[in-house]
Amino acid sequence: MATTLDDRIAALAARQHGVVARSQLVALGATDAAIRHRQTRKRLIVMYPRVLRVAGAPQTDLTRVMAAVLAAGPGACASHRTAASLFGLPGFGLRSIDVTVPYGRRPRLTGITVYLSGWLPDWHRRVVNGIPTTSLARTLFDLCGSVHPQRAERSLDTALARRVVTVPACWRVLADLAEHGRDGTVLMRELLTARGEGYVAPASELEAQLLRVLREAGLPAPAREIDLGDADTWVGRVELVYREAHVLIEADSRLHHSSLLDRRADKARDDRFKAIGWKVRRFTWEDVTQNPTYVVRTVRAALRSFS
Repeated sequence: MATTLDDRIAALAARQHGVVARSQLVALGATDAAIRHRQTRKRLIVMYPRVLRVAGAPQTDLTRVMAAVLAAGPGACASHRTAASLFGLPGFGLRSIDVTVPYGRRPRLTGITVYLSGWLPDWHRRVVNGIPTTSLARTLFDLCGSVHPQRAERSLDTALARRVVTVPACWRVLADLAEHGRDGTVLMRELLTARGEGYVAPASELEAQLLRVLREAGLPAPAREIDLGDADTWVGRVELVYREAHVLIEADSRLHHSSLLDRRADKARDDRFKAIGWKVRRFTWEDVTQNPTYVVRTVRAALRSFS
């Protein structure tokens, strides 16, 4: 069945969050006059000089990101904080938009941070929610050069804990980019070196904060994410374990440990561990972030009782 120009425009816009580039319209067969006519009739609305939104299409954050990528030109990708948000890493939103473009041009786009890259091969690119985006490994490298080091470290650990990126994939991106002296090279190398074979990423921001408190207090590093059971069966996976001292440490987030049923389940699990000789210590977000001295004192006392 033959389709009209408007049908083709609508189909393309539906795949691109309601926006189209002028060059794409031309490729669909639109003349300059046809484009001007649709602009005059408010059927196409200018978002950037070369990017238009189809009237009636929802205006979302993804619309803004897609428009920015199209406006940045061929080869552009959502990157840095924007890519982190598209991949679902916590702590990043889409209020500000970051895009990376190949060297050779620097588009001036209001409200958009544009990064230039001399090396953006196909394996550094993905499509996320229909939007050209830097790969997660490349995004993590870029964050190492553009956000606070602890924020970059937490993003790496979150991605590793969720098993959506691997340490070898990050090493490959580092090898691709390090020789060019890019921002983020030193931090990324330090983070990956520290995450050698057998490394277990903290499963939550609270667990990462708790580990930092213990480390900065000079306490020994606990084993991580250990499956434990009693004489009958598996009891559960414990976040932090001091095996010799028989001390278990749990980090209780508001999300998973605040309801009455959660607390009852925690107590039943703790009772099973205590029955086979384990000491259980639980800490909340408030304990870890607002009273780290209490946390350190409690852990030291538990370890001391063993010695």
